[in-house]
Amino acid sequence: MSKHNLENLNQEFYQISPRILESFSKFRIPLNLYIFKEEIAALRPFYKKDTRLQKEEREQILELAKQGLLFVSRNDHPIYTKHISKQLDLILIDKNLTPAEITSILKQAIPEHIKSFYEQPVQAVWDVFKENILILLTYIQNDPHRIKSLLKNLFNEPRDIVKTTYNAGIFGLGILFHLKQELKDKDVALLTLGLFSYDLGLYRVPKFIREKTSNLTPDEEQKILNHPIKGAASMRKLDVREDILLNCHLEHHERANGTGYPQKLTEKQMSFSGKLTSLAHFCAEQISQNQDPKQLLNLLSQNRSLFADKFLNASLNLLANTHLK
Repeated sequence: MSKHNLENLNQEFYQISPRILESFSKFRIPLNLYIFKEEIAALRPFYKKDTRLQKEEREQILELAKQGLLFVSRNDHPIYTKHISKQLDLILIDKNLTPAEITSILKQAIPEHIKSFYEQPVQAVWDVFKENILILLTYIQNDPHRIKSLLKNLFNEPRDIVKTTYNAGIFGLGILFHLKQELKDKDVALLTLGLFSYDLGLYRVPKFIREKTSNLTPDEEQKILNHPIKGAASMRKLDVREDILLNCHLEHHERANGTGYPQKLTEKQMSFSGKLTSLAHFCAEQISQNQDPKQLLNLLSQNRSLFADKFLNASLNLLANTHLK
């Protein structure tokens, strides 16, 4: 198939890989498949979705996919997205997905994994969470410019801890890559896991306390103030011992001028992880409250004392480069 013909087809269809076909149910595929006919340089229907396949038919489909002759319609993107969001490593395999399509897949999949872990912080769920968060990290590391698409598509829904955590994770990675900090791969991975799990302690505070509109009782207020410590304690129960990850939990409410909580640390006392997560969380909350980039830039500039200069300047540059250019 010529490159020109393939580019034209990819405007309306995906060329589907054998690896992705194999990930579907063995004898029923939930998508219509189309075959490329070389002699007429066009696609024709080949398989109707959810039709029962015989073993020989399945083998034929996989062989045609290996030859690059099978496609699915981009009109079926919601089905495709839902499937890939359950097997996220497929975004690293399918070279025909557009950045916008992968962004929508990640925006669906990652919050689901955050929520699953927040609701059930046990080893088995943590292992699945880690695997999928590190797939996201690999996707960005393969081309750091990809972070821009993710930054332009954050959630603007207030009072949703899961979606705010997702926003903070993406924003924190944006700052990290913008800093071009020389870190070991292991440390980058630990930081990423911390950025996407740091508010576990708050999620474990009863919802009626988190969303209370009247004054909190002293006991309720203490639960809020202690949630970073509780979150870190929960991580230690999972045998997480690395400070670079734990400090994302412990210090995400600390402020450079010492006005944060729970330990009222100053900039000199805060860790690299804490400085990054504190700023990422602040920005994520503002974005969740529908602050536009210009408003956020102004707000950060007006609150310079709250954040370490290096991180704040990287954040301001990131916002300007992503949204204002």
